[in-house]
Amino acid sequence: MSVNNISSTNQDKDLEKVLQLQMMTEIFKQAFGNEDSFQLVMESLTKALTDSNGNIDISKLSLGDEDLSKLGYGGGQRLNTIYNSVKSDIKSGNSSIDEAVENASRKYGVDKDLIMAVIKQESDFNPQSKSPAGAMGLMQLMPGTASGLGVTNPYDVDQNVDAGTEYLKNMLDMYGNSKELALAAYNAGPGTLKNRGVTSSSDIAKLPYETRNYVQKVMQYYV
Repeated sequence: MSVNNISSTNQDKDLEKVLQLQMMTEIFKQAFGNEDSFQLVMESLTKALTDSNGNIDISKLSLGDEDLSKLGYGGGQRLNTIYNSVKSDIKSGNSSIDEAVENASRKYGVDKDLIMAVIKQESDFNPQSKSPAGAMGLMQLMPGTASGLGVTNPYDVDQNVDAGTEYLKNMLDMYGNSKELALAAYNAGPGTLKNRGVTSSSDIAKLPYETRNYVQKVMQYYV
């Protein structure tokens, strides 16, 4: 085979991979529907294809026709693998956070993955996080809530996660274990849900954008 033929073959392979990448992008966009989910997946895919110099290396893309046919609009194994790598970001807490979540999960009977998803959205695993409104720590406890739950140091990992999980459990109990409603109440307060007539997950559309976005983001991290 001549040098020119080798070069042409390599170019054809690169072109094929570019077309595969474009096809994957379109499939992901339609499969995930909303912009936030699509953005999370594409960020993960881009990270997976980036080399040590920060450049996109399409040679890392290894999808055959059979792989692409399995993707479909419902996901597929490779799609799930990529999305799971996005979800794995919420496992980035240090050992003390992991232990605190494990302990609180056992104590209150709340799924530890849901607790982790809340922490990811609330503070991005920063125990010293403080919002402009005064919410503090990993699970962003408001001063009144923290005090009512017996927290003496809201920036202490164990105290914060324990109290935040207890409050989340209270919301789950209040709303019949509906995660969406419990998360909406965790963010906006049960009084807001009552005032706006929110009694089912379909009513969340009545809530402010901030709360609707909050519920959506946490559920994306959790599911």
